[in-house]
Amino acid sequence: MKQHQRRTALKLAKSLLPAEEFKRVMSLKINDTGFGYDPFGLEKETAVLGFALAWQLYHYWFRVQSSGQEHLPEGGRVLYVPNHSGVLPFDGMMIAVDLVSRSAQPRLVRGMVDHFMGFLPFVNTFFYRAGQVVGARRNFVDLLERDEAVIVFPEGAKGTGKRWHNRYRLLRFNVGFVELALQYRAPIVPVAVIGAEEQAPMLHNLKPLAKLMGFPYFPITPFFPWLGPFGMLPLPVRYHLYYGKPIDFYRDYPPETVKDPATVRMLADKVQLAVQGLVDEGLRRRTSIFDFTGE
Repeated sequence: MKQHQRRTALKLAKSLLPAEEFKRVMSLKINDTGFGYDPFGLEKETAVLGFALAWQLYHYWFRVQSSGQEHLPEGGRVLYVPNHSGVLPFDGMMIAVDLVSRSAQPRLVRGMVDHFMGFLPFVNTFFYRAGQVVGARRNFVDLLERDEAVIVFPEGAKGTGKRWHNRYRLLRFNVGFVELALQYRAPIVPVAVIGAEEQAPMLHNLKPLAKLMGFPYFPITPFFPWLGPFGMLPLPVRYHLYYGKPIDFYRDYPPETVKDPATVRMLADKVQLAVQGLVDEGLRRRTSIFDFTGE
């Protein structure tokens, strides 16, 4: 953006946020290369405006509740590893807002997005400017070397494409995040997201159409494609986020462990069990899917 556009973006963000929230998000630091962007294309003004828009969903639509912030590292590299669902990735967005709004030390978290997002015109540029990064291994490594906080979804795009009858059953995790956690001595924080499965119940996946369009899936929900683009609007479910204790595999396993596929697989399964445990506990605690009562 040009300078006057950046000023306008901040002015708009300030008008959308309570004073304390605006102060918190403005306290976030980026590694500016001298042109207003970090090496991945993050632009603070776009990130702040994106936060302000996402905060409206966070506060008024999904009415997010969260717990376990005492487990969150206040600095240094860290991997946040949640379950993934909901057709559209509002889950990652809500975690990112929560880590700014409710952490003792607000942090900008970088989301690793699927490769196909990098080919969507205009959307891809906004994602880069707001701090999202295409999930290439080199990008992942660069973020950890810069001591960034990263959200990674080991279920991949298949997680958001889970059918309704498989809700809250985690798909087997990919192992790449464990390899990088070992090599770069990064703690892994398991995260459970309760609510996203119900925001857009996926009844069927039209695989031939998805393949034709280059998408990982083409969803059929109770509202899409029957209502057109409006059918993609999520239902106003209440989100509940649960953060577990950090898992520090690197304390017990040296970096050379990445050469042992069986051990890496076992460690990834341990993280999956930790996330599934948080999910199961969150479901037991939940009393209502929508819950429009106060906090």
